[in-house]
Amino acid sequence: MDREAKVLNFPGATSPDEDLTGKTEGPVATETPASNALVSPAQSEAPPPVWMQRLAIISTVIICCWIGFILAALPWLPQWTENSLISDFPNVRWLVGTGFVRGLVTGIGVLDLWIGISEAVHYRDRH
Repeated sequence: MDREAKVLNFPGATSPDEDLTGKTEGPVATETPASNALVSPAQSEAPPPVWMQRLAIISTVIICCWIGFILAALPWLPQWTENSLISDFPNVRWLVGTGFVRGLVTGIGVLDLWIGISEAVHYRDRH
C-alpha cells in the first residue's frame, strides 16, 4: 500500500509530513474526502411508538431513582461496614468506613437521583 492511500487530510489541518514552517517533505495527498467524517443517521427512520418511548423513560427514571436512593442512604447505615463481605478484611473495612468513601458513594447516589429526575422533567415525545 502506498503512502498516499493512508493519509486522510481534514480542511485546515496540517499533514504529518509538514514541519512547523509549513513545508512538506515529499508527496502528500491533498484531496479532501467527499463525505463528512461524521455520519448522521438516516432521516427516513421513524421514531419508536410513543408507548415505547414512555415505557423506556419510566423504567429509566425508576431505575435511576432506586439506585440513587440506595447509594445515597446505604453508606450511612451499619450494614455498610458490618457485613460478611468485608468482615475478614480489616483494612478494606476501615477504608470503606472512612468519611471520604461514604461521601463519594453518597455523591454518586445524589448524581444518579439528579439524572433520573432530570430525565423525567425534560422528556418530550418524538413524533
